[in-house]
Amino acid sequence: MKFLLPIIITAACLSFLSCKNTHAYDKYIKELDSLKIVVQQSVDNFKTVDSASCVLAYARQYTYSQFITTHLKDTVSKTLAENLQNFQSVEKGLHDYLAFRSEWLAKSQLSITQLQNLAHDLKNGSINEEEAVEFINTEKKQAETIIEELKLNTELIRKHLDVFNQSLPACEELVKQLNSGTLPELLKPEVKHLSETH
Repeated sequence: MKFLLPIIITAACLSFLSCKNTHAYDKYIKELDSLKIVVQQSVDNFKTVDSASCVLAYARQYTYSQFITTHLKDTVSKTLAENLQNFQSVEKGLHDYLAFRSEWLAKSQLSITQLQNLAHDLKNGSINEEEAVEFINTEKKQAETIIEELKLNTELIRKHLDVFNQSLPACEELVKQLNSGTLPELLKPEVKHLSETH
């Protein structure tokens, strides 16, 4: 019985120390889990923009702009001129959204996976605290950049679609006037990533 007490005390101390160590990681794990949720929410919000609508909008914008440029010879009213200007102003925004959309989503998915893996490593104790802090800071910075990027581009594409939808009716009407009452067949503009243009 005498020998049993020190063993129990030693076991209790070791248990306490390992618990203390695990609890030290708890705040990091919670931080990573919270960050992962925010990245996922940003992705979900970004995906509320219908990409098929953006593809169609870009095809219409591109086709009708090209048609108007080659067929319009007369001057137009101030209101129509403003509509045409707005209609043309969204071309780059629509193009960039379609060119970078999959890349933004891939980066987001990678960030979510890395946050999960890091939290898993911490739970298993397969990473020391010093490394953990360094890794957490790196992943945190990356995740925050992605969250901001998704937020900004979600807002931007919504604005571009609004401008497109507001200016479309007047532009379609003009195209019909220039084309015997019908709209031309939509072209399929090439969507090039910036790196592909060099």
